[in-house]
Amino acid sequence: MKKAILTLTSIIFLVMLINSVNADFWACFTKGDEINFCNPKIPDRTSPSNGYMVCMKNYNSTADCYGSGSPSKCNQAGGCLDVGGNGTIDSNPPKLIINNPEQDEIYNSKSILLDFDLDERADVYYLDNINGRGRWTRVCSDCFQGSPSYSKSRGFSEGLNDLTFRAVDVIGNEMFINLSFIVDSKKPRIHRTNPRSDYAGGLFEIQYSEDNLKEIRIFYGNNETGFRNKSFNNCSSGERQWCSIDVDLEDYDNERIGYYFIAKDIAENEKRSQIRQNLMVDTTFPILNNPGSFWNYTSGERYVRFVFNVTEDNLDKISYIDNSADNPRWKTLCSRLRDGICETRKSFSIGNHSVDIQIADKAGNSIGENIEFEIDY
Repeated sequence: MKKAILTLTSIIFLVMLINSVNADFWACFTKGDEINFCNPKIPDRTSPSNGYMVCMKNYNSTADCYGSGSPSKCNQAGGCLDVGGNGTIDSNPPKLIINNPEQDEIYNSKSILLDFDLDERADVYYLDNINGRGRWTRVCSDCFQGSPSYSKSRGFSEGLNDLTFRAVDVIGNEMFINLSFIVDSKKPRIHRTNPRSDYAGGLFEIQYSEDNLKEIRIFYGNNETGFRNKSFNNCSSGERQWCSIDVDLEDYDNERIGYYFIAKDIAENEKRSQIRQNLMVDTTFPILNNPGSFWNYTSGERYVRFVFNVTEDNLDKISYIDNSADNPRWKTLCSRLRDGICETRKSFSIGNHSVDIQIADKAGNSIGENIEFEIDY
C-alpha cells in the first residue's frame, strides 16, 4: 500500500512538473526500461542501455505513455529527466564534491583552482556570504557529470572567504555546501627597526603591518663569534604594530655585529628588513659610583645640585623626571662626562618632589635612582 502511494505520488509529481514546465524535455531511461508512446504510429521500444535518451513532450500517467517531442526544443532544455519506464522521476539532489579549495585552508594567491565532481549534470553557483550582497555567482551551466566536472582557476577575495555552493539539476533538485578558507596574498610590511644607531645592547624592536602574522625572527651576529637567530611569536597582528625582543649578546660584547628581521604571515609570505651592520655591542650597564650622595639641597634655595660620578665609556645621557610636576616629562641633566663626572644644578618649585633619575648608555643599558626632597624657599 505504501509503495503504491509513493508510486502515485511520483506520477502526480511528474505530471505536475511536465505541465508546469510546458516544454519538451529529454527523458533518460536505464537498460531494459519499456518506453511506450501514446501515438500508435510510433513504435514502442525497450531501452538498450543506461542513460538512453528520448525527446518527449509530455507524459500520460493514465496510459503510462509519452508524447514525442521536438529534438531541437529538447536540445535547448539541457539535461534529461530520469523518469524510467514506470513514470518515476529523479527526486535526488545532485552530489557535489568540492576537491579544491579545501576547508579552512590558507592560500597565498587570489587566483585559486576551483575543482569539483558531480554525479549528474547540473548548474553550479556560489554565494559570497560576506561580500556577495545575496547574489549568486554562476560557476557553470549544465556542468559535466564526471571527475572532474569543473577544474578552473577563479579569483577570490583577500581575507576570509565564507562561501555557499549550490548545485541544481535539470529537475530543480538542489544541494548546498558551505566552504570557508583564507586568502592572504600580501607580504608583511616592515616600517622601522631598532636599534638604528651604532650601538646594540640586546634590545631589538620592529614596527610592521600584517593582518595575519605568524612569526617574527631576528638574525644577528658576525663572522668572528658566529651568526644566530631567534623567533618570537607573541607579536600582534595589525597596522603599524611594535614588537620587541631581548637577545643575549654577552658573547659579542665589544664586538661589532649586524642584524635583520624576517616577518612571516600564515600563508608563508615573508618580508625581510634592511640589514643593519657594524653595531658595537655594549652589554655593560653604567655604574654610579656615588649612589645616595650625588645630589644636595640647601634650605632657602630653589636649586638642587647634582654631581654624578659614573663609570661608562658610551654615555648617552643622564636624565630626570619630576613626578610631582603638573606635566611630568623627562629632561636632560648631562649628555657627556668629564673625567667620569657630570655636574649640574636644576631649579624646582616650592613643595615636595619625587624625582626619578636615569643613567643610560648608547646601547640602551640604563640604571635608575629615585630621590625625594622639599623646596622650602
